[in-house]
Amino acid sequence: MELSLKEKSVLVTGGNRGIGLAIALAFADEGANVAICGRDQAALATAKSAIEERGVKAHTIAADLFTAAGCEAAIKETADTFGSFHVLVSNASTNIGGTLETLTDDQAIERVMGKTLAAMRLSRAALPHLRAAGGGRIICIGGTAARTPGKTSLPSGLGNSSLVNFVKHFSNDVGPENITVNVVHPPFTKTDRYPARLEARAAQLGVSLAEAEASFAADFPIGRIVEPADIAPMVLFLASPHAAAITGQAIAVDGGSTQMVTY
Repeated sequence: MELSLKEKSVLVTGGNRGIGLAIALAFADEGANVAICGRDQAALATAKSAIEERGVKAHTIAADLFTAAGCEAAIKETADTFGSFHVLVSNASTNIGGTLETLTDDQAIERVMGKTLAAMRLSRAALPHLRAAGGGRIICIGGTAARTPGKTSLPSGLGNSSLVNFVKHFSNDVGPENITVNVVHPPFTKTDRYPARLEARAAQLGVSLAEAEASFAADFPIGRIVEPADIAPMVLFLASPHAAAITGQAIAVDGGSTQMVTY
């Protein structure tokens, strides 16, 4: 399928590793110019080289997405560098877990700030550029904790469910302007954090790493843990002209692991 993404200008926040990097590389494979935003300078440099190897323009941005100024700077720098702005992928987040009794107020607010408020600020800043381009796409990455609670997923659930609510509201506002806004829900995914999580699981169960991995995979009807590269094709499709009639939706790419009926 021709996705018509060649020479489009894309910003992927949190694009220096994991799901964000997989998305950034997938856009580059389609010929898009890609800016990535992250906090690890070494990882940003490595990711930039990998994007440029695809024969497209790449740009790295160091911005504090916990602030309105940082979000505005990330959008402006992308538009200034590429001369246009077509696609925002709001993926950056924080890694906080806990329950009501273990979670501090500041941690709870940080998770919502780092996910929902950042997406709102980025979207607001991107809007004039998308309008100037005659339309565009905003895709927010928010985990399946928005739909199903886990033992320590309260902060993720708060951040991701509020993200979905924002996206639905905002998609109604900008739909007439050829701007679509959607959420892609990944599940627990085999990112760079996976080895530590696997070791913790093995220690918890008193089993080998292979047995611990099998216990994780048992939660996925497809028979394996979802990889970052599994998320990227849905994001690219939503960014393409083929998805012009899809907006205000929350779509799980979860290997069937979210055990609920959505209709």
